[in-house]
Amino acid sequence: MGATSVLSLCAGLSAQAEPVTTAASKSPIDPTLVITGGAVMFGLGAALWAVRVASASRHSTVDWSRRLAEMEARFETSESILSSHPGLVLVWDDTEADLESGGWGRPRVLGGPAALASVLAFAPDDAMAFENPAESLFSALGNLPLEGDESRSSAPTLRQKVHALRAHGVAFSGSVVTEEGRPIECDGRVAGNQVTLWLTDPVVRLAEEAGVVGQARDRSADLHGALNHLDRTPIAAWRRGPDLRIEWANQAYLEMVEAINLAEVVDNQVEIDPEFRAIAERAKEESSRPGRRATDGVVTVSIKGQRRVLRVIEVPMHGSGGASFGGMAIDITRQERAQDELKRQQSAHQKTLDQLSAGVIVFNAGQQLEYYNQAFVDLWRLADADLRARPSHGELLDMLRHMSKLPTQADFSAWKRGQLRLYTEELAESRSSFEGTMPDEIWDLPSGATFRVRQQRHALGGVAVVFEDITETLSLQSRYATQISVQRATLNNIAQGVAVFGADGRLALHNRSFEGMWSLGRDQLMDRPHWDALEEGMVARAREAGHAFQDLKSRIVSLSHEDRVAFVGEEITLKDGRILLSATSPLPDGATLVTFLDVTDSREREHDLEIRNRILEDADRIKTRFVDHISYQLRNPLNTIIGFAEMLEGEMVGTLNERQKDYAATILTASNHLLDLINDIIDLAAIDAGRLGLDMEDVDVRELLESAATFAALKAEDSQIHLKVDCPKTIGTIKADERRLKQVMFNLLANGFSFTEPGGEVVLGARRDGDVMRIWVEDTGRGVSPEDQATVFDRFESAGPGAGAGLGLALVNSFVELHGGFVRLASQEGAGTMVTCHIPVGGPTQSLRLEEDDDIIESDDVIDDGDHGPSSMPAAE
Repeated sequence: MGATSVLSLCAGLSAQAEPVTTAASKSPIDPTLVITGGAVMFGLGAALWAVRVASASRHSTVDWSRRLAEMEARFETSESILSSHPGLVLVWDDTEADLESGGWGRPRVLGGPAALASVLAFAPDDAMAFENPAESLFSALGNLPLEGDESRSSAPTLRQKVHALRAHGVAFSGSVVTEEGRPIECDGRVAGNQVTLWLTDPVVRLAEEAGVVGQARDRSADLHGALNHLDRTPIAAWRRGPDLRIEWANQAYLEMVEAINLAEVVDNQVEIDPEFRAIAERAKEESSRPGRRATDGVVTVSIKGQRRVLRVIEVPMHGSGGASFGGMAIDITRQERAQDELKRQQSAHQKTLDQLSAGVIVFNAGQQLEYYNQAFVDLWRLADADLRARPSHGELLDMLRHMSKLPTQADFSAWKRGQLRLYTEELAESRSSFEGTMPDEIWDLPSGATFRVRQQRHALGGVAVVFEDITETLSLQSRYATQISVQRATLNNIAQGVAVFGADGRLALHNRSFEGMWSLGRDQLMDRPHWDALEEGMVARAREAGHAFQDLKSRIVSLSHEDRVAFVGEEITLKDGRILLSATSPLPDGATLVTFLDVTDSREREHDLEIRNRILEDADRIKTRFVDHISYQLRNPLNTIIGFAEMLEGEMVGTLNERQKDYAATILTASNHLLDLINDIIDLAAIDAGRLGLDMEDVDVRELLESAATFAALKAEDSQIHLKVDCPKTIGTIKADERRLKQVMFNLLANGFSFTEPGGEVVLGARRDGDVMRIWVEDTGRGVSPEDQATVFDRFESAGPGAGAGLGLALVNSFVELHGGFVRLASQEGAGTMVTCHIPVGGPTQSLRLEEDDDIIESDDVIDDGDHGPSSMPAAE
């Protein structure tokens, strides 16, 4: 009976608890009895329900105990299976609280003893500080890059891969390389609502495959140490099975073949070179023969773009599955290179000896000829056939004696024994004191040549003999000694005091003038005195020296680059009135040349010239002020004369006859010419005073030349001279003062008209050369004589008869220079004159470089012209 039935029964009894009357007796029932009976029934129902619930609970407990036992059995089976895995298995639930922070968490660590030992092999030194091995493992491997398809530089870390696996279920495979260089294979997978990370140490797996699991469990530290050492060795090592397939390779092998991991090498059987397989096959053939332990060979391969020479060794080993082979490749590239370099050095050494001008011949320990160079043959003029027979040292001396090539000896036999004494055993025993070298000998040969001969033992026990022709050297030494004597005599005869101080500050060389200037005796200079010893006496003889002696000392004894330059010091005034100018010059050998020049006369002449220059400058200033003053004073009355002359010529005061008109015109012409001269003088004075400015603007050169030609046309017509303008229409503009340029051209045209006879031609032209504008006036006149060429630009200088006051070209030159240009003139007597103005297009601020041939003046060229301004030319404003 359930709880619901019991409760329903109690409710029914309670509802009927009223007095009733039975049908038989028709007498009422007692309510108290009814209630008591209901309570009893309820108690019985509750007891029955409690018994049934207890029975069901016991059955459920037994069932869950059975299921738990089955799960524990399965778990132990799973753990035993995982324990056989040669690595570690880390298992996470996806509900870890540290997932968002990217932590490692507290995973369950499963694996065998060998795998657990491998954890300790690459765990950090502070692994004991962590609560479980997982945290230690994460500290050691978490930040290492996981190498897979990506390159090592761009590969993500193991920490990042595990976080992506736990957060997003992204599986991965790859390997990480520990600080010791050991690769650890990593595989992350999703298992239901859990994730697993499989870590496999290839060293442990290979050890188990070789049947040494038991030893690895007992002696894991030794096993890992040996395998780790073999894996980290820089020599490529591998193991082959009985079928010569590669079963294992260390890290150096993987780097040589550029493999990602060992699995790639084993699966694809990646060989460093096909020749390695051939050597392994030979080792397999030789393994069946007694006494053969190893087979090796030399293979040249290309590794990472570099040529390498490897010595490959295959050693047969015995295993459970048959004979296996262990191999290694030793890099002998350096040895091969060293041998090649030795051969090249020997060849280069012989080639070097062949290039020497000294003759070299080498005899072996048996005194037989071993080597000779070409210079030896040339020095002694021997035939190659005589030397190919390899004569002994003594035989060669006899041969040279018979050919009359050796120095004459009174006792040749004794002399010959002396030449051969380096071979004797007694001399070899005393080699420590003698050092196996004979003193140099000088041989004066009958041919007049002189040889220096040096004999020396060499490492092979023989003797090397060097013959050097010093005939020319002795001649040079003689000429050098003569030259030194001449130079010393030259130094002693110059007036300038000369002294050379070495790098140690001591006097090395001096002349007599140095002794006389400072009144030094021969005994004071005999023992190479130091500068400090001489300075005291030199300072005592000086009246005024300033810092001259301090500067000289710093230049002599200093080693700094700043002081090792040519230097002119201060003047030193001696007590007797002489003035000496000191100077220093560094010499290539570290010495310093000190000179003292007596400039007493020069200073007196300079003083006189300074006085005369001041007088001339004062006179020039007075002249300039006078000319400036007089010019202004002359222009005022001249304007009055011009005014009244114009009134007379215009008949403003009455009618004039023809003669009176001619007089008035003459007065007006002369007055205008005089006014032009005064204006030119005023302009020159303003230029000299720096008061004349330029009104710069863009000037069209073509229009400028045509305007100047229009004003000069009347003068050309009166002089019966053909005037021509030679200027392109597209020549362009320049930055200049138009009024001053017109004044320049008027003066140049006036010169041309003055020097050209009737029927001649005057050309006004212009050309543009880059940033330079050339404006010239060329005439076919009589030209300028060479003696007048040097003064045509000078003021108040006239070139030839009929010339003006000599201000025209001086003013032209001044105006062109104000524009930043220059003037050149070429002329030849009887062939005309050409004056060219070179003006920068950009104005005075543009630098104008003179061409090299502008400074060259031929003997028939004219430098400048004088002022030949015609009286009828319009006045320059």
